[in-house]
Amino acid sequence: MHHRPPTMPSTEAFELAVSLLGRDDVDEAQAEQVLDDAGVEYWQMRRLLVWLPEAFALALLGHSEGLVLPKTFTARDDDDGEHTFAFDREPLFVVAVRRALQMYHDGPRAQFKAIAQRSSTMDAVNSALHAGAELNGATLSGPQLLDIRAGIYLGEGDSAEAE
Repeated sequence: MHHRPPTMPSTEAFELAVSLLGRDDVDEAQAEQVLDDAGVEYWQMRRLLVWLPEAFALALLGHSEGLVLPKTFTARDDDDGEHTFAFDREPLFVVAVRRALQMYHDGPRAQFKAIAQRSSTMDAVNSALHAGAELNGATLSGPQLLDIRAGIYLGEGDSAEAE
């Protein structure tokens, strides 16, 4: 069965989310409100707020020697079943990683860092480091989406994209 990918957020929504998440003085609730006020659909807004930090974190961690990056992520369906997907199932991820790498190399570095630090992946890595774990040779698990349902990646339509 062919699964159609979710639609991309608009360029304007993407750029607005990057600018908001790149500011230390804006929390997620504030970013959500600004995106909502700008007319970004809820499920697109949730994807931007989840995927931008994860992509930026993986771009940063990709520069760590000896760390094996994930190739998949998981999401739950409406029956609480877990599904695993390749990152390319989320078109936003590819665009976000491209932007993250550009910012990592060309700046602004402070904005890049602020976005990456919002990631659950970075939280896990920082917790492991603080506990004394060695990252060289470690394999990271992909993100587990909590508020984006698997239906979006199973081709069940835009209405199933977020709760």
